[in-house]
Amino acid sequence: RTTVQPTDQCASTRTLRLAVCDRYRAVAVGDFAAAEVARLAAAPAQIVNDPRAFVVKRGRSALVVRTDLTIGGSPTTVAYKRCGSRTRLRQFVRGVRTSAALRNFRLGHRLLQLGIATPRPVIAVSPRWHQILCPSYLATEWIEGAVPLDAFARRAAVWPAARQRAALRDAAASLGRLIGTLHAQGIAHRDLKSANLIVRERDAGVDVFLVDLDGASRLGVRADAVRLKNLARLHAATNRMVGVTPSLRCRFLLAYLAVFSNSSDWKAVWRQLGKASRIPPRSVRRAG
Repeated sequence: RTTVQPTDQCASTRTLRLAVCDRYRAVAVGDFAAAEVARLAAAPAQIVNDPRAFVVKRGRSALVVRTDLTIGGSPTTVAYKRCGSRTRLRQFVRGVRTSAALRNFRLGHRLLQLGIATPRPVIAVSPRWHQILCPSYLATEWIEGAVPLDAFARRAAVWPAARQRAALRDAAASLGRLIGTLHAQGIAHRDLKSANLIVRERDAGVDVFLVDLDGASRLGVRADAVRLKNLARLHAATNRMVGVTPSLRCRFLLAYLAVFSNSSDWKAVWRQLGKASRIPPRSVRRAG
């Protein structure tokens, strides 16, 4: 049994479509046809189980595939993610909260409204209350030509020197503006690693996008400490990255601080960041 209806809720200036089935409910952007929303709500797992889908990432609790969905009457390439949990306890806790797919669907559109580059979420499929142990599913538009930050640095390493310098400088400045805008809007991301930052080179420059919003949340009362911790995580993630030099880090930091109207002394922030980046993560300390 499936019920599909439009709603006037806003998602990046377009209405949403809702579908409710026996086990799942779906919310999608208005570009979707009602029949397509109903099909995905009825059997969301069919996408990840399709042998034609290309596996992008396979983790202990999540699976991401690249596939095509019919949006606006034409095939559109998307990243389709199954969001799960490793243990029954975590599945239950996840089930009584807003599903990760629906949360990230809403958050993704909120970030886009705030001018923070992230792939546009197109549909979220969540289990109903009596199916709380089931995974949820989220599809976002595929950014063609974009690769993770570390892969972009390795790719740039074989380019001619002039092109390499220009691309890495643009990437550092774009990344600084992206994270600066994120923090200026009161949002943190505790997992700023290479895989969660994808880079696309264009004739006009380099674009950087934030992906995997599971680690994003409000800054909270300890905003300065959280921002510094986010930057330290990114500093550690790029520590051994090909082509990353102190001058590129400085370019990133200046672009980051330029977003704030009352920018701090960059040298003081640089020293704080260096000190924070030398503290190993708790998991590393436990492992010795």
